[in-house]
Formats: sequence, structure tokens, C-alpha cells
Amino acid sequence: MERKIDKYFAEWKKQKDKNPIILSGSTMVGKSYSTIKFGKEKYEQYIYINLEYNPLVINLLNKEMNIDRLFEKLCLLYNKDINNLDTLIIFDNAEAYDKLIPVLLRFKDSKNNYSVISICNSINLPTNNTSYVGKITFHKMYKMNFEEFLVVNKQPGLAQFIQESYKKDKKFRYHDLALEYFTKYLIIGGYPKVVKTYLDTNDMSKVLLEQHEIIKNINNYIFKNYDGNQQKILSTFTSLPKQLFKSNKKFQYGTIKKGARQSEYKGPIDWMKKHEIYIKCLKVKKISRSISSAADDTSFKLFINDSGILASLYGIDYENILDKKWQKHLNALLQNYIASTLYENGYPVYYYESEGKANVPFVIQNMQGEIIPIDIERRKKAKNITQFTKDNNINKAYNFTFDNFSKNGNIINIPIYALHCIKKGE
Repeated sequence: MERKIDKYFAEWKKQKDKNPIILSGSTMVGKSYSTIKFGKEKYEQYIYINLEYNPLVINLLNKEMNIDRLFEKLCLLYNKDINNLDTLIIFDNAEAYDKLIPVLLRFKDSKNNYSVISICNSINLPTNNTSYVGKITFHKMYKMNFEEFLVVNKQPGLAQFIQESYKKDKKFRYHDLALEYFTKYLIIGGYPKVVKTYLDTNDMSKVLLEQHEIIKNINNYIFKNYDGNQQKILSTFTSLPKQLFKSNKKFQYGTIKKGARQSEYKGPIDWMKKHEIYIKCLKVKKISRSISSAADDTSFKLFINDSGILASLYGIDYENILDKKWQKHLNALLQNYIASTLYENGYPVYYYESEGKANVPFVIQNMQGEIIPIDIERRKKAKNITQFTKDNNINKAYNFTFDNFSKNGNIINIPIYALHCIKKGE
């Protein structure tokens, strides 16, 4: 399946003095698959090295300081042509090797312009040595977003037209078709294996089975990598559907179990956030110039990194998701989708609360320093942000809706399917 990272890799390969890449991201989002595919399609040969449980290669990396001889030895070990520099070297599970940065720097300093990509879920960078800055490129990969979903569903034109309508702020003529695909994406989500199951079978029951496999894999990943009380971290994960089903979606430790305390669950929550399984949305009260300085770390919402996984935990009926009986579930899914998409687009996410009531579901700050409140209404009410904009002297607000593009004063109504167009750097 085509992914955005394919183009990123292709542009990187053309560079005459390219940096090694450290590619990070949550488990199961397609990092290894996309990198190996790139090696197969764009290089004459590639070397795939799994650093986990690989003492032979780790010993070689530790002892061989000459990078050209290291390349030759890796080629011999993996039965590749030692004279062919059109080779992609892939280090997978890079977090298993704590001396990776010095090895990558030696590759960078070589005159042979080696192509090296290291893959990890998260990596601990050295705190007392910043020599890697500017010499190693760090890139994050996320699950498939809605734009990529449209492309693999053979709708690249629809994706392009959505971008054009967003930029020109004009009504979208294929609004109903875009909503139809978005509703599917909301339930299917962006994990590549789940999307592929849908494309291959068009069977939502098989999609649900694959989503449950993803949940099993996430649980296995937690068991394998979390060095702490595993029952507590799993209990936190399984409580999220309940947390998000509440009208006030603020995370409450008592929802996990009666008598649960912050001190018990802060570690598991921080670990899941670091590994990008959770997205943490902090509360803000009075906002001045910087939204981050107004954040309250003790009050927050937690979201799962994929709306499809949340939908599968709710057991949502895709055919009837827009019916009134699913209204609370739909609200949870939409908020989860907004949080994960904004995060993937580079925005830390916050929410605004006044007098114990969450008035504005999300607040972001763009590169120009503008504070932008975000509401989510199935129809163009946006009543929550109207008062917020007055109280805080806000010039612009977004309301994500199931209606078409429109404006109401300083409130910009944006169809929910166009959320991915809002990028941090724009």
C-alpha cells in the first residue's frame, strides 16, 4: 500500500550528503514494512538487520571502528555484494542497542554516502553528548491518516479536492462522498493491517477481527517492554473506553478501580504516552501568550492513538453509527479522532475547562502564536467556543462539523473529513 513515507524516503535517497535516519513511531504502524519495501524497490540490494537478540552483529558493531570494513563484513554476513554501494542498510529494533548513535555517526562521516535507516518505537538519546545534532535525521511515522486512506481506496482525486477546498475555504462539491469515506475510516482506523484487510475483503467483521489482533499485539508489546506493574498498565488501557464515554472526558483514576491513586498510575500513563499508544490532552484555564504555560498536568484526558481501535472496543455497528443510539459513542470517537490527528500533525493538544465543566474540547496554538479553540458539533452550532472567543479575545476558532465548509463570524466551520489538512507548520 502506498504511504506518504514512500515519497519522503525517495527524496532522501537523492541527497548527495544524506544523514542516517532514525525512524520512530508506535508499534504496528508499518515502519519495518515501509522501509523494507523501499529497500526492495529503490536499491539494488538491502541488508535487513534485527538488532534484537543478535549478539553477532552487536559484537561486530562494537569492535569494528572502520565503517567501510564494517559495511563489507555486514555484506559478507548477509550474503550481499561488498562492491555495491547502492545498498540500503536497515537496523530494526534499534532501541535494543544502546551504542547506535556512534555507529550512525561513523556512517555519516564516511565519504561513501551510505544509506542507513534505523527503526525503533522510541529511543533514549544521550543527554551529555549532542554531537549527533545535524548529522542524524529523526523522523516519526504514524498510522495511515485519512488522506492516505483515500489514496489506497483509489480516491487520490478526492483527497486533492479536499485540500483545495480547505485552502480556498469554499464548499466542497463531493461532500457526501467524502463523509462516506470518512465514516468508514473512523471505524476502520489507520493501522495498515486493518486497512489492508478491509481493502482485500470489504468485510467489516474481518476488519473487527484484525483490530482485535492489533489490540493483542499492543498488549504483547506492553508485556515485552514495560518494566513495571503490567496489570496496572493494562488496567489503564482497558479503562479508556469508559473514560471517553463519560460526558466529562477528564481522566479519573477511580474509573480504573475504586481507590486507585495517581501515584500508582502515573508511571504506566507516562510510558504509554512515550510509546505513543496514548495521547495526553492537558487542561488549560486562563491563557496568556503561551498555551503550554497555562497547562495543568494534574488534569487531563487520555486518547487512544487510533479511532478504529476505540470503535472495536465499543463494538460499534458501522452501518448505524450515525443513528441517535450511538450518539455518545460517536462523540467519543470524534474527540479521539481529533486528538490523534492534531497530534500527528504536530500539535500538542489541550482542552479548556471553566468552573468544573469542559467548555471547549480542544485548544491549540499555531506557529504564528494564535490560540485557536476547537469545537466538534454534528451541526453548525459551535455554542461552546462562541463565549470562549469573547472571554479570551480570540480572533479565530474552528468548529468541526458534518456540514460543508462555511463561516459564522470568527468561527470557521470545517467538515470533519478535512481535519488532516491543518498542519502545525502552515
